[in-house]
Amino acid sequence: MKPLRPHLPHATGCLVLVLIILLVLSGGCTQQSAGTAEPQSGIKVTQPDDSHIIVAFIGAPGMDDLLEMEVTVTDSAGKSLTLSKGSRDGATPLPLRSTISFSGAYSGSDHVAVTGYFVNQSSMALADTSI
Repeated sequence: MKPLRPHLPHATGCLVLVLIILLVLSGGCTQQSAGTAEPQSGIKVTQPDDSHIIVAFIGAPGMDDLLEMEVTVTDSAGKSLTLSKGSRDGATPLPLRSTISFSGAYSGSDHVAVTGYFVNQSSMALADTSI
């Protein structure tokens, strides 16, 4: 007599479905590559080499009334430098693709904090990242 061998097409299909779901979920859980801030904030932070950090206003929904971006970079030795672009006291929004460049010794882990100032006189943290 031939031994009974269960037919499991349903189980195989479920396994494939579970694997696909896990792949999709793990794709959404990956960390963002070093050197960039969340694009939803309208700010992009890059470090092209060990002596430069560039912060750019790339735009995002609700960011049309950004007057000024203030950026503080703290290098791995704890030295901080703050620069800004635009004027929170002005009435003209910051142009899209405005950038602030920092030059220095940025070979270790450096912290970048960006604060945005808006037409309605509010302010908001736009980026807070280490690169």
